[in-house]
Amino acid sequence: MSNLIRICVESTAQHFKAHRTVWLIIFLPLTLLITLSPSSPIAIAQGEGTENIQVWGSVGSNPGQFNNPAGIVLDPKGYVFVVDSNNDRIQKFTSNGTFIDEWGTAGAGPGQFNRPIGITLDYTNGHVYVTDTGNDRIQKFTSNGTFVDEWGTAGAGPGQFNTVIGIDEDDDKQNVYVTDVGNNRVERFTNDGLFVSEWGTAGAGPGQFNNPGRIALDPSGNLFVADFGNNRIQKFDENGNLITMWGTGGAGPGQFYNPTGMTVQFPQGNVFVADSGNSRIQQFDNSGKFVKEYSIGENTGDITNIDLDVDSDGKIYLTDRGLDVIKVISP
Repeated sequence: MSNLIRICVESTAQHFKAHRTVWLIIFLPLTLLITLSPSSPIAIAQGEGTENIQVWGSVGSNPGQFNNPAGIVLDPKGYVFVVDSNNDRIQKFTSNGTFIDEWGTAGAGPGQFNRPIGITLDYTNGHVYVTDTGNDRIQKFTSNGTFVDEWGTAGAGPGQFNTVIGIDEDDDKQNVYVTDVGNNRVERFTNDGLFVSEWGTAGAGPGQFNNPGRIALDPSGNLFVADFGNNRIQKFDENGNLITMWGTGGAGPGQFYNPTGMTVQFPQGNVFVADSGNSRIQQFDNSGKFVKEYSIGENTGDITNIDLDVDSDGKIYLTDRGLDVIKVISP
C-alpha cells in the first residue's frame, strides 16, 4: 500500500478521548486555557504576524464528529461538505461549523461507502461527487444526499480505478476529472460518467506521476495535480498537455514534503497546497510563483492535513485527520 493511500485510508488514533470541547486562545509562545464548553467548537486565536485559526469537531461518530475527515468542499452559499472517511458518510455544515445534515453508511450499495476520500461540487446543477475509494467508484448525489448515479469498477482499463482519490468538476464543459492513484493517471469523464480520456504513467518525468492525489481546476479550465510522491505540483490543460510544474523535496518556500490537499481560489486563480509533511499551507499564483505560507496550529506530528478549500476572501478550510477536526484559517 502506498504512503498516500495509507495516509488517506487508515484509521486515526483517538486523540480526543473525552467528547467535550476546549476554548483556547494562543499567543505564541504562551498558551492560555480560558474555559471549557461542551457545545461549542474550539477557537484558537494566534498572535500578530500569524493566522487566526478556528477549530470545530471532535473524534466520534455522532453528528458533527469525525473519524478521519478527508475531502472538503465549499458551495456558493457557504455550506461546507466534509468526507468523514472512517464513518463512511458525508456531513454538511454551515461555514461556522453548525451541523446541518449527513448521509451514507458502510457498504457497497447505492449511497453507501467504503472509505470515501475525495469530494467536489457541480455548481451549476448542485450535484455532489464523491470518490468512494474502497469501492473503486464515483458516486453522484444531490446537495441533500439523494443518490443520482455511480460509475467505475476495479481495474486498469478506461473508466476503471485502482484507488480513486482526487476529484474536481468543470462546470463550463461538464467534465469530471479524477486521480486514479494506483494506476498513476488522471481520468476524465462527462458528468454522467462516460469515459473521455486519460493521461499519465508511473515515473518522475514531466507528465508522469508518483501517487497523484488531490486535483483542482482553475477558472480557465486548467488542471492542477498534487504529485504526492514526487513532491511537486503539475499543471495541465483540459486535454492533459503539460503547462508547467514546480516543487522539489524540502522545507523551503515552494518545496514540499508529501503535498496531499490542494485547491484553487475562485475567481483569483491562486493555488493553495496542504504541504502536510511540513505542517503548513503554501499559497502560489496561477503560474506557480510562491506567495506566502500559513501556519496550521496544533498538529500531531504525523502527515495529517489531508485536504482543503478556500473561499473568495482567502479563508481556508482544512481537514485534520490527526486531530479529527476542521480548521478554519483566516488570513
